[in-house]
Amino acid sequence: MVQSLQRLALGIPDLQVGAEFYTTFGMNMYEGKDMLAFRCDNRKHDEIVLIETGQSRKFHHIAFATDAPDLEDLKGRLGSRGVQLLDPPYEDQEDGIWFRDPDGNLVNVHIGPAASIEAETPPVINTPGITKRVNERGCPPFDMNPRPRRFGHMILFTPDVPAQTKFYIDVVGMKLSDWIADGYAAFLRTAGDSDHHVLGFLNASTPGFHHASFEMSSIDETEIAAKRLLGNGFKHAWGPGRHGVGSNYFHYFRDPWNGMAEYFFDIDYLTEDFDWEPTEWTKQSGMFLWAADGPPPPDFGTNYEAE
Repeated sequence: MVQSLQRLALGIPDLQVGAEFYTTFGMNMYEGKDMLAFRCDNRKHDEIVLIETGQSRKFHHIAFATDAPDLEDLKGRLGSRGVQLLDPPYEDQEDGIWFRDPDGNLVNVHIGPAASIEAETPPVINTPGITKRVNERGCPPFDMNPRPRRFGHMILFTPDVPAQTKFYIDVVGMKLSDWIADGYAAFLRTAGDSDHHVLGFLNASTPGFHHASFEMSSIDETEIAAKRLLGNGFKHAWGPGRHGVGSNYFHYFRDPWNGMAEYFFDIDYLTEDFDWEPTEWTKQSGMFLWAADGPPPPDFGTNYEAE
C-alpha cells in the first residue's frame, strides 16, 4: 500500500517558462541537470518536477512513498500480474521501484515517511450568534504573501476510469472515496489516515495530465494568491467555488501548457478506522456546489496532451 503522494513530474519544452509559473504560484525552485524541482515551504521532498524535453508538455511520472514491508508487498502484486519493473528514467532518483500502470503512466514508489505538515492555528472568525473575535480587525494584512503549504492531490485523464481505479485499488493499495456516474471520474485516497483524495481519474479519449492541487490556509490566502497569478498574466481557469466531491474550496489556473494548477482549502479527511461509504455523484453535484463563474468552462475536461 502507498502511504503518501510525493511528486508529479511533467516533460515540458522550456524550463524558464515553468520556473516563472511555479515561483509565481508560490513555490521554491531547485535546479538540476535539464530539470527543475519545486517545493512548498518547509517540505523536504520535491513536489513538482519539470524535465526539459524540447517537445510539447507531457505527463512524465507520479511518485508515492511507503514503508519497506508495503513496498515488498507491492512488488509481489506487480509480479503476480506480470507488471515489469523498470530502471529509473533519470539520475539522482530515490531507491524504490518504477513501473507503468494500465494506461502506460510511469509510477515510482519508494521508501519514505508520510509527508506530514506543521499544524497552524486557524483564524478566529465571527458567525451568526457566535462572536469569538472581539475588539480586533479580522481583515488579514494587505501585504500578505500567500504560499501553498503542500501538494495535496492530482487528477489524470484516462480512457477507462474503472480499469485505472481497479488497478490502483487492487495493486497499488489505494481506496475508493467517491466516484462520478457513468465512468466520468473516480477519487482515491492512500492507506491510513488520508485526505478524501490524493489521486483521481477523469474520463478522456487518451491518458494525460489534468491538474495538480495545493493546499492553502484560508480563503483569503487562496484569493490573494489568485490575484498574484492574474497580475502576472497567468490565465484563470475556474473558480473560486466549492466542490461536492471532497468538499474543498477551489480556484484553478491554467499553467503555460494548458494543464492546470489548483489552490484548495478545507478538504474532507478520512481516518483509517472509519467505515467511509463511497458515494456515486452526478457530474454536476460532484463537480461543484457553487462557483463564482458558474459551471466549469467547456474546456475544463479537455486533454490538451491529445492535441
